[in-house]
Amino acid sequence: MKRGFVVAVILFFCFLSCPLRFLTAYDDNAQKRDFVQALVDEATELIKTKGEEALSIIRSKDGKFYTQDTYVFITSAETGADIVNPAFEEIEGVPAGDYPDSASDNWIAQQIIVGAVKDKDTAWVEYYWQKPGETAPSKKVSYLRKITVNGKERIIGAGFYPEDAEVSQE
Repeated sequence: MKRGFVVAVILFFCFLSCPLRFLTAYDDNAQKRDFVQALVDEATELIKTKGEEALSIIRSKDGKFYTQDTYVFITSAETGADIVNPAFEEIEGVPAGDYPDSASDNWIAQQIIVGAVKDKDTAWVEYYWQKPGETAPSKKVSYLRKITVNGKERIIGAGFYPEDAEVSQE
């Protein structure tokens, strides 16, 4: 009888811990969303006030706009080319259709990032992109803000790699 009681108690606590684990992942993702959105908003304000000078600040790997897997990138709405991408400097200035490597990477900027803000100023998008220092793509969630700088449309974005597979909340 004692053995049955112990097993029941263990199963009860296992049952309780499963939903809590998913709730924690949700909370982590919600906090990451807030952080990413604040980072993009701050970078946008920096660009509005400092202009071109802001690009070197955003590009710096030692600054506030690059933290672990999260970094601010700036994409041209006209070409899909990244103007600033501190994690993947090799694609800066490369038109979206000419991205090196991975079969899916060459259309991400043009179809997903540029397309998401074509008719609006902000958007959340999900896609697969490699983490800095890795080559295999992982699910990424990014916040995008479209602005006009010197008559040209720019997309300021940053993202995170979610803890769980279920992240859509638009």
